[in-house]
Amino acid sequence: MFIISTSAVTKFVFIVFLCEYVVAQAQQQLQNKLACIEHEECGACLSAASHCRWCADPYYKSAVPRCNDDESLVSAGCSQASIQRPEPPVWSVVENKTLQDLQPGSHEVDNVVQIQPQRVHLSLKPRETKKISFSYRPAKNYPLDLYYLMDLTWSMKDDKETLVSLRDDLPVMLQNLTDNFKLGFGSFAEKPLMPFISMDPRRKANPCAVEEEACEATYSYRHHLSLTNQVTDFIQNVNRSSVTANLDNAEAQLDALVQVVTCGDRIGWSQHSRKIVVMLSDGSMHTAGDGLLGGATRKNDENCHLDENGYYSEADIYDYPSVAQVYRLLDKHKVNVIFAVTEGVKDHYDSLHKLLEDFTYVAKLESDSSNVLKLVKTGYEDVVSVVDFDDNSSKGPVKIKYFTDCGKGGQMMETTRCTGVEFGMTLNYEAHVTLDACPEFKRSKQVITISESQLGQDSLSLEVDIQCGCSCQEESQSNVSITCGANKHLVCGVCLCNKGWSGPDCDCSIEDEAASAALEAQCRQPNATRAICSGVGDCLCGRCECDRGYNGRFCQCKTCEISLENGMECGGVGRGTCVCGECVCAQGWSGPACECTQRNDTCIAPGHGDVCSGRGECECGVCKCSMADEDGGRYTGAYCETCPTCENPLCATAQLCVACHLNSSCTDLCTIGNINYTVIERLNDPVLDSADENSCILRREEDDLECDYKFTYTAGTRAMVAMEIAIRNKQCGQPTSARIMTSAFVIMACVIAAGIVVILVVKSAQIVSDRRAYAKFEQEAQQSMKQSHGLNPLYISPISEFRLPDSYPRDENL
Repeated sequence: MFIISTSAVTKFVFIVFLCEYVVAQAQQQLQNKLACIEHEECGACLSAASHCRWCADPYYKSAVPRCNDDESLVSAGCSQASIQRPEPPVWSVVENKTLQDLQPGSHEVDNVVQIQPQRVHLSLKPRETKKISFSYRPAKNYPLDLYYLMDLTWSMKDDKETLVSLRDDLPVMLQNLTDNFKLGFGSFAEKPLMPFISMDPRRKANPCAVEEEACEATYSYRHHLSLTNQVTDFIQNVNRSSVTANLDNAEAQLDALVQVVTCGDRIGWSQHSRKIVVMLSDGSMHTAGDGLLGGATRKNDENCHLDENGYYSEADIYDYPSVAQVYRLLDKHKVNVIFAVTEGVKDHYDSLHKLLEDFTYVAKLESDSSNVLKLVKTGYEDVVSVVDFDDNSSKGPVKIKYFTDCGKGGQMMETTRCTGVEFGMTLNYEAHVTLDACPEFKRSKQVITISESQLGQDSLSLEVDIQCGCSCQEESQSNVSITCGANKHLVCGVCLCNKGWSGPDCDCSIEDEAASAALEAQCRQPNATRAICSGVGDCLCGRCECDRGYNGRFCQCKTCEISLENGMECGGVGRGTCVCGECVCAQGWSGPACECTQRNDTCIAPGHGDVCSGRGECECGVCKCSMADEDGGRYTGAYCETCPTCENPLCATAQLCVACHLNSSCTDLCTIGNINYTVIERLNDPVLDSADENSCILRREEDDLECDYKFTYTAGTRAMVAMEIAIRNKQCGQPTSARIMTSAFVIMACVIAAGIVVILVVKSAQIVSDRRAYAKFEQEAQQSMKQSHGLNPLYISPISEFRLPDSYPRDENL
């Protein structure tokens, strides 16, 4: 019988644990080295992993690879001054003016600020994402440039007269929209070419001859009045304009629109204004290709061609523009168009609106244009109620995703577009700026402009330093005595092939497709029978060009798993590194894609110390509830804090902040015991059915009413905020005591009413029964009287009666 002491068992367990720890550390160090040593250039080395370093010493002779960790390079004899390290991160807000409206009566548009901040300087490494928060608020009284573009063909004659009659209502309507407005006027008809017009000299000079009236010769587009704040000038120009005519129902709307958009100096567009063109027409439109019928064969050049009299002078040369050209111009110059058209052609413009949805609005115009002011007001409100952001990031390797609350607060949604925006509403945005990989291993910059697509005048400028190279690449090494030979040059301590050359000795031209056996051997993994480039790549001049999904010197490694959370390989910078198809997770992360955090602070409820309230386990930063309550129901909630039969402690804490918010004591931020909460109102919004949202109720009396506020709480997503509370619904009624009294009175009234109804029913039944018995009695009495008067058909009278004939003589004396 053996007796093992407790101390011996403890020592044995400690030794086993220590061995496992040493083995794990050795494996970690080996994997860290593997992530670096395959890279043969400085830029690729520093981009491989955060711990990789490069020895740029040209006299470095050690067998230890130049791309390695710090400790290995120093041990191998590389001086500290020659070791290239990743550049420090850059983050600074360069310009951050506060949001500013245009003051009433002021015209200093340059002081208006609608987006904050305005300039940010940051840096990005490969597989890195940075979040940039910015706000947008539409400025009140923002200038409006409104240009009326009117169809002045014969059928629109009465519409022109209607617009003139609105001289008094027009300024009032515009002042209700903004204090700063300007009006302009132009008209369009048709290209003066056959078959669009008659070429008969008399009809050409006076297209309205068939109507026995005089009108102006047909033109494509004419600019009558540049933008001005003088409404009387606008009305006078509309009144002086003359109608014209053409043969077909389609007109030159797009010709005119291109001239209005591109002739900025002649039209008078302001640099800082909301630009809207109101196009009134009762006809369809010509598009690209139709002009070929009349000999206008040149493609529309999207330039301004107005003569000194304001006419489009090149209408007979250039074809009508295409819809794609119009879209580009509206986007470039930030001009919106309101198509005010009659019922007969509205479907035609609805189809066009689907292609130009971001910049157009379609409304039904009455036959005499009597509702044009209403359409302008409605169209303006529709245009300004949409906020949409875009950027020019497609010109470089940096990509951007947008998230916003659309001014409602609470959870961010991935979108650039918000609708129903009102003046004074602040929209909170997050731009997730990502660099997936280095396009080439050298340092570069990319300037990205984020702007509101409808205006484009206020913008957020991102100055991005792309950290994909090394400082030694830019340093002159002319004082180094090492020569590299033909087709090579010295970069960061090593000889690299010149552009256009490849191979171990840089003697293989990239254009030369022939591959010798010696070069193919460079593409085959040593001590392996696998195919060239592992069968998943091409050998070009001794180097493997791997297929998508594979990497490594011999294409022997598959790409690593992508994190579903952020779409980055191995979770991105700071979470893990890809080492030949497997993710090596950084400390504090685990999982196949390093997407699982090992921290448990996200599983601890604010103000409490137990992980998952002591009723579950924290897995990947999320509570997995395991315990059940006394009645067998499982605990639920983001922190396993509640169950069907128990009181939620977080609801009780959140109720204090909700009450504080409703009392206006803390409008947004609420602090309880050094813990910050935020409270927002999202009344009548549907409650999100999410595992991290929990519903609570606060009952309070307001104005002799008892109100139930339903609210939800979630873990904070903003810095320094532990919990976010959203008030979802409000229902008010009489207090409980009042409801009891009211219910009692209602019950008593119902009982009394029911008794009265029963009495009435019984009494009514009794009356009906009595009437039926009386009617039966009368019927029997009548039958008895008939029998008493001998009216019985079976009765035979005993009396016989005889009468003498009239011809028989009678004795008058008898």
